[in-house]
Amino acid sequence: MSREQALGGKEAFRLQGVSVAFAVTGGTGEHREAENETTTNTLKHAGRNGGSANPDGIRFVLRDLDLEVRRGDWVAVVGRNGSGKSTLGRVLAGLLPVSRGTLERSAGLVQLVFQTPDAQIVGETVWEDVCFGLENLAVPPDEMPARAEEALLTVGLLEKKHANVSTLSGGQKQLLAVAGCLAMKADVLVFDEATSMLDPESRARLLDVAARLHQAGQTVIWITQWMDEVARAQRVVALEVGRVVFEGAPEVFFYGREGSEGQTPCDSLGFAPPYVVQVARALERRGVALRKRPLLPEEVGDFV
Repeated sequence: MSREQALGGKEAFRLQGVSVAFAVTGGTGEHREAENETTTNTLKHAGRNGGSANPDGIRFVLRDLDLEVRRGDWVAVVGRNGSGKSTLGRVLAGLLPVSRGTLERSAGLVQLVFQTPDAQIVGETVWEDVCFGLENLAVPPDEMPARAEEALLTVGLLEKKHANVSTLSGGQKQLLAVAGCLAMKADVLVFDEATSMLDPESRARLLDVAARLHQAGQTVIWITQWMDEVARAQRVVALEVGRVVFEGAPEVFFYGREGSEGQTPCDSLGFAPPYVVQVARALERRGVALRKRPLLPEEVGDFV
């Protein structure tokens, strides 16, 4: 059976044995009733991405997931296409129910920043879009201007508050989506490959905003396939076919555990590590002793 309940203390989420299943009907993706492997609950999700299907046509996109996220964490979620990353993000944001297992969450608002910003922008102007979420939360009208301005100032869009959304770049639209979440005072931000369609400058700007929010105490779930973004996280969770195959620090993900030889977790998933990590590993293979294993370009001067 599945259940969701409130969680106290310092944890934002606790997942125990969580599975998410989709019913596959002849490849059409239509809803149909399907019996869970271990319960008689009806599963009415529809989809065909990722996971593994059993003979009954039930595809598990997430399977038996155990995961804890503490308040104030920055957790990077990585994995190949179809590994279940986006499904996990939607589960954490409350957009998908779990089919089996237990999901406990702390009180507070969780907001998802989608891969495509146009999918969540509804206002004609920047100001209208930020205020839309506040209206849905029934925020008193006299409070809206201050909250909207503070959010736009945080992401650097205050000067464009009267601009038409259609005049914004892709990166600015993503920042607008973040501003909407901040105006609603979201406790957790889930970024679902939010930089995948952005140019390098816009990616860097969005990452900088996320880093500043995290430094201010925001909980950040960062779903990505860009390994240079993973290096900024406190913890990495790697998924493969709906299961957690690695959980630990970015240094361990990129360099392996102390004294270990062979492939690193990053290598085993088929990802190329950030260039600075590649350089450092090449130096280590040549016998160069490093004072510190760098993850970010700004750390390069400290490791030799």
